[in-house]
Amino acid sequence: MNYRLFSDCKNFPLDRPCFYQKNKNAVCSACNKYISVNKKEKQTEILIVKLGAMGDVLRTTFILEGLKEKYKNSSISWLADKKNADVLNGNKYISEIIVNDNKVFEKLVSVKYDIVINLDLSPESLSFTKAAFSKKIIGYYLDKNRKIIGSNDYAKKWLLTSAYDNLKKENQNTYQYWMSKICELKRDNYEIIVPISKQALFKAQKLKNSLNLNNSKVIGINPGAGKRWIMKKWRIEKYIKLIQILSLKGHKVLLLGGKDDEDEINLILKQKIKNVFSSGTDNSVQEFFAMVKLCDVVVCGDTMAMHAALGLKKNVVAIFGPTSYNEIEMYDRGTKVVSMECNCCYLPDCSKKIKCMDKVSVENVLEALETYIF
Repeated sequence: MNYRLFSDCKNFPLDRPCFYQKNKNAVCSACNKYISVNKKEKQTEILIVKLGAMGDVLRTTFILEGLKEKYKNSSISWLADKKNADVLNGNKYISEIIVNDNKVFEKLVSVKYDIVINLDLSPESLSFTKAAFSKKIIGYYLDKNRKIIGSNDYAKKWLLTSAYDNLKKENQNTYQYWMSKICELKRDNYEIIVPISKQALFKAQKLKNSLNLNNSKVIGINPGAGKRWIMKKWRIEKYIKLIQILSLKGHKVLLLGGKDDEDEINLILKQKIKNVFSSGTDNSVQEFFAMVKLCDVVVCGDTMAMHAALGLKKNVVAIFGPTSYNEIEMYDRGTKVVSMECNCCYLPDCSKKIKCMDKVSVENVLEALETYIF
Protein backbone atom coordinates (compact mmCIF):
# COMPACT_ATOMS: atom_id res chain seq x y z
CA MET A 1 0.00 0.00 0.00
CA ASN A 2 1.33 3.44 -0.98
CA TYR A 3 0.78 5.69 2.05
CA ARG A 4 1.78 8.98 0.49
CA LEU A 5 0.00 11.91 2.14
CA PHE A 6 -1.34 14.89 0.19
CA SER A 7 -1.66 17.21 3.18
CA ASP A 8 -2.52 20.20 0.96
CA CYS A 9 -5.86 18.59 0.00
CA LYS A 10 -8.96 20.66 0.78
CA ASN A 11 -10.62 17.57 2.19
CA PHE A 12 -7.86 16.80 4.70
CA PRO A 13 -8.64 18.30 8.17
CA LEU A 14 -4.93 18.11 9.21
CA ASP A 15 -5.37 16.44 12.61
CA ARG A 16 -7.25 13.24 11.62
CA PRO A 17 -8.16 11.03 8.63
CA CYS A 18 -10.36 12.66 6.02
CA PHE A 19 -13.95 11.64 5.31
CA TYR A 20 -12.97 9.48 2.32
CA GLN A 21 -10.25 7.60 4.21
CA LYS A 22 -12.49 7.04 7.22
CA ASN A 23 -15.56 5.91 5.31
CA LYS A 24 -14.20 4.48 2.06
CA ASN A 25 -10.67 3.45 3.10
CA ALA A 26 -9.22 5.75 0.45
CA VAL A 27 -5.50 6.56 0.24
CA CYS A 28 -4.14 9.76 -1.28
CA SER A 29 -2.20 8.09 -4.09
CA ALA A 30 -5.37 6.47 -5.48
CA CYS A 31 -8.06 8.99 -4.49
CA ASN A 32 -10.00 10.98 -7.08
CA LYS A 33 -11.23 13.48 -4.46
CA TYR A 34 -7.88 15.23 -4.16
CA ILE A 35 -8.18 19.00 -4.61
CA SER A 36 -5.17 21.11 -3.72
CA VAL A 37 -5.78 24.29 -1.76
CA ASN A 38 -3.16 25.78 -4.09
CA LYS A 39 -5.20 25.09 -7.21
CA LYS A 40 -5.78 28.37 -8.97
CA GLU A 41 -9.49 29.10 -9.16
CA LYS A 42 -11.02 31.19 -11.92
CA GLN A 43 -12.63 33.54 -9.42
CA THR A 44 -11.04 35.64 -6.70
CA GLU A 45 -11.67 34.09 -3.29
CA ILE A 46 -12.20 36.80 -0.66
CA LEU A 47 -12.67 36.33 3.08
CA ILE A 48 -14.00 39.15 5.27
CA VAL A 49 -13.30 38.81 8.99
CA LYS A 50 -15.86 40.86 10.90
CA LEU A 51 -17.19 39.08 13.95
CA GLY A 52 -19.29 41.70 15.79
CA ALA A 53 -20.92 43.68 17.18
CA MET A 54 -24.15 43.21 15.24
CA GLY A 55 -24.53 46.87 14.27
CA ASP A 56 -20.89 47.01 13.15
CA VAL A 57 -21.31 43.88 11.05
CA LEU A 58 -24.40 45.37 9.45
CA ARG A 59 -22.87 48.73 8.60
CA THR A 60 -19.72 47.09 7.20
CA THR A 61 -21.82 45.38 4.51
CA PHE A 62 -21.53 48.62 2.55
CA ILE A 63 -18.10 47.45 1.28
CA LEU A 64 -19.60 44.45 -0.54
CA GLU A 65 -20.87 46.26 -3.62
CA GLY A 66 -17.56 48.06 -3.96
CA LEU A 67 -15.62 44.80 -3.67
CA LYS A 68 -17.77 43.25 -6.38
CA GLU A 69 -17.04 46.24 -8.62
CA LYS A 70 -13.30 45.99 -7.96
CA TYR A 71 -13.06 42.19 -8.23
CA LYS A 72 -15.47 41.39 -11.04
CA ASN A 73 -15.34 37.60 -10.79
CA SER A 74 -15.14 36.98 -7.07
CA SER A 75 -16.60 34.84 -4.33
CA ILE A 76 -16.97 36.52 -0.93
CA SER A 77 -17.09 34.61 2.36
CA TRP A 78 -17.75 36.34 5.67
CA LEU A 79 -16.59 35.14 9.10
CA ALA A 80 -18.91 36.34 11.87
CA ASP A 81 -19.96 35.36 15.37
CA LYS A 82 -22.99 33.06 15.34
CA LYS A 83 -25.23 35.63 17.07
CA ASN A 84 -24.50 38.15 14.29
CA ALA A 85 -24.91 35.90 11.26
CA ASP A 86 -28.60 36.78 10.77
CA VAL A 87 -27.70 40.28 9.57
CA LEU A 88 -25.86 38.61 6.67
CA ASN A 89 -28.28 35.79 5.76
CA GLY A 90 -29.74 36.40 2.32
CA ASN A 91 -27.16 39.03 1.35
CA LYS A 92 -26.79 38.61 -2.42
CA TYR A 93 -23.08 39.50 -2.40
CA ILE A 94 -22.04 36.82 0.10
CA SER A 95 -21.34 33.30 -1.15
CA GLU A 96 -20.75 31.76 2.27
CA ILE A 97 -21.21 32.80 5.90
CA ILE A 98 -18.62 31.15 8.15
CA VAL A 99 -19.68 30.95 11.78
CA ASN A 100 -17.12 31.43 14.53
CA ASP A 101 -17.52 28.05 16.24
CA ASN A 102 -15.35 25.08 17.16
CA LYS A 103 -14.86 24.20 13.48
CA VAL A 104 -13.73 27.63 12.32
CA PHE A 105 -9.99 26.86 12.09
CA GLU A 106 -10.73 23.70 10.14
CA LYS A 107 -12.65 25.82 7.67
CA LEU A 108 -9.96 28.48 7.42
CA VAL A 109 -7.23 26.01 6.47
CA SER A 110 -9.41 24.23 3.90
CA VAL A 111 -9.47 27.18 1.50
CA LYS A 112 -6.68 29.24 0.03
CA TYR A 113 -8.07 32.77 -0.13
CA ASP A 114 -6.70 35.27 -2.60
CA ILE A 115 -7.56 38.12 -0.23
CA VAL A 116 -8.41 38.30 3.47
CA ILE A 117 -10.01 41.55 4.62
CA ASN A 118 -9.94 42.33 8.33
CA LEU A 119 -11.10 45.80 9.35
CA ASP A 120 -11.26 44.89 13.05
CA LEU A 121 -8.67 45.29 15.80
CA SER A 122 -9.98 42.74 18.29
CA PRO A 123 -7.44 40.04 19.29
CA GLU A 124 -9.75 37.33 17.95
CA SER A 125 -10.15 38.98 14.53
CA LEU A 126 -6.42 39.60 14.24
CA SER A 127 -5.76 35.94 15.11
CA PHE A 128 -8.23 34.61 12.55
CA THR A 129 -6.72 36.85 9.90
CA LYS A 130 -3.25 35.51 10.56
CA ALA A 131 -4.53 31.91 10.59
CA ALA A 132 -6.31 32.22 7.23
CA PHE A 133 -4.44 30.81 4.26
CA SER A 134 -3.84 33.84 2.04
CA LYS A 135 -1.07 35.77 0.33
CA LYS A 136 -2.76 39.16 0.60
CA ILE A 137 -4.24 40.83 3.67
CA ILE A 138 -6.24 44.06 3.51
CA GLY A 139 -6.69 45.85 6.80
CA TYR A 140 -4.94 44.48 9.86
CA TYR A 141 -2.95 41.54 11.18
CA LEU A 142 -0.40 40.86 13.92
CA ASP A 143 3.25 40.19 13.07
CA LYS A 144 5.54 37.85 15.04
CA ASN A 145 6.47 40.70 17.41
CA ARG A 146 2.82 41.37 18.31
CA LYS A 147 2.76 44.58 16.29
CA ILE A 148 -0.42 45.47 14.41
CA ILE A 149 0.36 45.84 10.73
CA GLY A 150 -1.89 48.05 8.58
CA SER A 151 -2.14 47.34 4.86
CA ASN A 152 -1.90 50.97 3.71
CA ASP A 153 -1.55 54.52 5.04
CA TYR A 154 -5.28 54.83 5.68
CA ALA A 155 -5.23 51.65 7.76
CA LYS A 156 -2.34 53.03 9.77
CA LYS A 157 -4.14 56.34 10.36
CA TRP A 158 -7.35 54.58 11.42
CA LEU A 159 -5.31 52.48 13.85
CA LEU A 160 -3.99 55.63 15.49
CA THR A 161 -7.50 57.08 15.59
CA SER A 162 -8.73 53.95 17.35
CA ALA A 163 -5.88 54.06 19.88
CA TYR A 164 -6.06 57.72 20.94
CA ASP A 165 -9.20 59.41 22.26
CA ASN A 166 -8.12 62.88 21.16
CA LEU A 167 -7.65 61.70 17.55
CA LYS A 168 -11.03 59.97 17.69
CA LYS A 169 -12.62 63.22 18.77
CA GLU A 170 -10.80 65.23 16.07
CA ASN A 171 -11.80 62.82 13.28
CA GLN A 172 -14.16 64.41 10.74
CA ASN A 173 -14.56 61.47 8.38
CA THR A 174 -17.14 58.69 8.37
CA TYR A 175 -16.55 55.00 9.04
CA GLN A 176 -17.47 54.41 5.40
CA TYR A 177 -14.77 56.84 4.29
CA TRP A 178 -12.05 55.06 6.27
CA MET A 179 -13.07 51.52 5.38
CA SER A 180 -13.44 52.30 1.67
CA LYS A 181 -9.97 53.86 1.66
CA ILE A 182 -8.46 50.89 3.46
CA CYS A 183 -10.12 48.55 0.93
CA GLU A 184 -9.15 50.87 -1.95
CA LEU A 185 -12.71 51.09 -3.27
CA LYS A 186 -13.87 53.63 -5.84
CA ARG A 187 -16.19 55.51 -3.48
CA ASP A 188 -17.40 55.58 0.10
CA ASN A 189 -21.17 55.90 -0.29
CA TYR A 190 -22.16 52.34 -1.16
CA GLU A 191 -25.33 51.38 0.68
CA ILE A 192 -25.62 49.30 3.83
CA ILE A 193 -27.32 46.05 2.86
CA VAL A 194 -30.24 44.97 5.06
CA PRO A 195 -31.60 41.52 4.17
CA ILE A 196 -35.22 40.71 5.03
CA SER A 197 -36.81 37.30 4.51
CA LYS A 198 -40.26 36.86 2.96
CA GLN A 199 -41.51 35.43 6.26
CA ALA A 200 -40.31 38.56 8.09
CA LEU A 201 -41.98 40.86 5.56
CA PHE A 202 -45.22 38.90 5.91
CA LYS A 203 -45.16 39.24 9.71
CA ALA A 204 -44.55 42.99 9.48
CA GLN A 205 -47.34 43.50 6.94
CA LYS A 206 -49.71 41.52 9.15
CA LEU A 207 -48.90 43.83 12.07
CA LYS A 208 -49.33 46.90 9.86
CA ASN A 209 -52.78 45.73 8.79
CA SER A 210 -53.85 44.91 12.34
CA LEU A 211 -52.81 48.35 13.59
CA ASN A 212 -54.38 50.13 10.62
CA LEU A 213 -51.11 51.82 9.64
CA ASN A 214 -51.50 51.45 5.89
CA ASN A 215 -52.52 55.07 5.22
CA SER A 216 -50.49 56.69 7.97
CA LYS A 217 -47.06 58.21 8.29
CA VAL A 218 -45.34 56.04 10.89
CA ILE A 219 -42.65 57.30 13.25
CA GLY A 220 -40.44 54.51 14.54
CA ILE A 221 -38.80 55.00 17.92
CA ASN A 222 -36.05 52.76 19.28
CA PRO A 223 -35.69 53.93 22.90
CA GLY A 224 -32.99 51.50 24.04
CA ALA A 225 -29.36 50.90 23.22
CA GLY A 226 -28.76 47.36 24.45
CA LYS A 227 -27.13 46.35 27.71
CA ARG A 228 -23.52 47.09 26.78
CA TRP A 229 -23.77 50.77 25.84
CA ILE A 230 -26.14 52.21 28.40
CA MET A 231 -24.54 55.66 28.00
CA LYS A 232 -25.95 55.83 24.46
CA LYS A 233 -29.49 55.93 25.82
CA TRP A 234 -31.52 59.11 25.81
CA ARG A 235 -33.60 59.43 29.00
CA ILE A 236 -36.84 57.49 28.84
CA GLU A 237 -38.70 60.48 30.34
CA LYS A 238 -37.71 62.51 27.29
CA TYR A 239 -38.82 59.81 24.89
CA ILE A 240 -42.19 59.73 26.67
CA LYS A 241 -42.55 63.51 26.41
CA LEU A 242 -41.62 63.43 22.72
CA ILE A 243 -44.13 60.66 22.03
CA GLN A 244 -46.87 62.53 23.90
CA ILE A 245 -46.29 65.59 21.69
CA LEU A 246 -46.32 63.46 18.54
CA SER A 247 -49.54 61.76 19.64
CA LEU A 248 -51.26 65.09 20.27
CA LYS A 249 -50.32 66.11 16.74
CA GLY A 250 -52.05 63.01 15.40
CA HIS A 251 -48.96 60.98 14.49
CA LYS A 252 -48.65 57.22 14.90
CA VAL A 253 -45.63 55.84 16.72
CA LEU A 254 -44.23 52.32 16.39
CA LEU A 255 -41.87 51.26 19.18
CA LEU A 256 -38.87 49.26 17.95
CA GLY A 257 -36.55 47.07 19.96
CA GLY A 258 -35.52 43.66 21.21
CA LYS A 259 -35.33 41.94 24.57
CA ASP A 260 -32.65 44.36 25.78
CA ASP A 261 -35.04 47.27 25.13
CA GLU A 262 -38.04 45.68 26.82
CA ASP A 263 -37.91 47.81 29.99
CA GLU A 264 -37.96 51.08 28.06
CA ILE A 265 -40.73 49.94 25.72
CA ASN A 266 -42.90 48.72 28.60
CA LEU A 267 -42.47 52.03 30.44
CA ILE A 268 -43.71 53.88 27.37
CA LEU A 269 -46.65 51.52 26.88
CA LYS A 270 -47.70 51.98 30.53
CA GLN A 271 -48.39 55.64 29.75
CA LYS A 272 -51.26 54.50 27.49
CA ILE A 273 -50.56 57.23 24.94
CA LYS A 274 -52.93 57.29 21.99
CA ASN A 275 -51.64 55.92 18.65
CA VAL A 276 -48.53 54.35 20.20
CA PHE A 277 -47.89 50.70 19.34
CA SER A 278 -45.18 48.13 19.93
CA SER A 279 -43.68 46.04 17.14
CA GLY A 280 -42.80 43.40 19.75
CA THR A 281 -39.55 42.58 21.49
CA ASP A 282 -39.32 38.91 20.55
CA ASN A 283 -38.73 39.34 16.81
CA SER A 284 -35.86 37.66 15.00
CA VAL A 285 -33.18 39.97 13.60
CA GLN A 286 -34.74 40.03 10.14
CA GLU A 287 -38.24 40.46 11.59
CA PHE A 288 -36.87 43.49 13.43
CA PHE A 289 -35.57 44.83 10.12
CA ALA A 290 -39.02 44.31 8.60
CA MET A 291 -40.58 46.33 11.43
CA VAL A 292 -38.11 49.15 10.78
CA LYS A 293 -39.12 49.01 7.12
CA LEU A 294 -42.71 49.86 8.12
CA CYS A 295 -41.59 53.29 9.35
CA ASP A 296 -41.21 56.52 7.42
CA VAL A 297 -38.76 58.05 9.89
CA VAL A 298 -36.87 56.49 12.80
CA VAL A 299 -35.73 58.19 16.02
CA CYS A 300 -32.95 56.39 17.88
CA GLY A 301 -29.51 56.59 19.39
CA ASP A 302 -26.29 55.30 17.85
CA THR A 303 -27.65 51.74 17.56
CA MET A 304 -28.19 48.90 15.11
CA ALA A 305 -31.67 50.34 14.47
CA MET A 306 -29.97 53.44 13.07
CA HIS A 307 -27.79 51.42 10.66
CA ALA A 308 -30.78 49.27 9.63
CA ALA A 309 -32.98 52.31 8.99
CA LEU A 310 -30.26 54.00 6.93
CA GLY A 311 -29.74 50.80 4.92
CA LEU A 312 -33.50 50.64 4.31
CA LYS A 313 -33.35 54.22 3.03
CA LYS A 314 -35.48 55.64 5.83
CA ASN A 315 -35.17 59.14 7.22
CA VAL A 316 -33.38 59.00 10.56
CA VAL A 317 -33.08 61.34 13.53
CA ALA A 318 -30.12 59.99 15.51
CA ILE A 319 -29.17 61.20 18.98
CA PHE A 320 -25.46 61.20 19.84
CA GLY A 321 -23.66 61.59 23.15
CA PRO A 322 -20.59 59.47 24.01
CA THR A 323 -19.87 58.16 20.49
CA SER A 324 -18.52 59.84 17.36
CA TYR A 325 -21.28 61.44 15.29
CA ASN A 326 -18.75 62.29 12.58
CA GLU A 327 -18.18 58.60 11.89
CA ILE A 328 -21.82 58.02 10.93
CA GLU A 329 -22.72 58.28 7.25
CA MET A 330 -26.32 59.48 7.00
CA TYR A 331 -26.55 59.18 3.20
CA ASP A 332 -28.32 62.57 3.06
CA ARG A 333 -31.36 60.94 4.65
CA GLY A 334 -31.01 61.91 8.27
CA THR A 335 -30.25 64.46 10.95
CA LYS A 336 -27.79 64.13 13.82
CA VAL A 337 -28.85 65.61 17.15
CA VAL A 338 -25.60 65.97 19.05
CA SER A 339 -24.72 66.60 22.67
CA MET A 340 -21.45 68.52 22.55
CA GLU A 341 -20.87 67.70 26.21
CA CYS A 342 -18.02 65.13 26.47
CA ASN A 343 -18.71 63.84 22.97
CA CYS A 344 -16.55 60.86 21.94
CA CYS A 345 -15.56 59.61 25.39
CA TYR A 346 -16.84 56.08 24.62
CA LEU A 347 -17.13 55.38 28.34
CA PRO A 348 -19.37 52.44 29.36
CA ASP A 349 -20.42 54.38 32.46
CA CYS A 350 -20.19 57.94 33.75
CA SER A 351 -19.96 59.41 37.26
CA LYS A 352 -21.36 62.81 36.26
CA LYS A 353 -24.78 63.65 37.66
CA ILE A 354 -25.84 65.29 34.39
CA LYS A 355 -24.58 63.11 31.56
CA CYS A 356 -23.98 64.04 27.94
CA MET A 357 -27.24 62.54 26.65
CA ASP A 358 -29.13 64.60 29.25
CA LYS A 359 -28.02 67.72 27.38
CA VAL A 360 -30.18 66.79 24.38
CA SER A 361 -33.63 68.31 24.81
CA VAL A 362 -36.99 67.14 23.54
CA GLU A 363 -37.18 70.38 21.56
CA ASN A 364 -33.88 69.52 19.82
CA VAL A 365 -35.23 66.18 18.63
CA LEU A 366 -38.67 67.53 17.72
CA GLU A 367 -37.11 70.27 15.60
CA ALA A 368 -35.07 67.67 13.70
CA LEU A 369 -38.19 65.56 13.17
CA GLU A 370 -40.14 68.47 11.67
CA THR A 371 -38.16 68.13 8.45
CA TYR A 372 -39.65 64.71 7.85
CA ILE A 373 -43.15 64.68 9.38
CA PHE A 374 -44.69 68.15 9.22
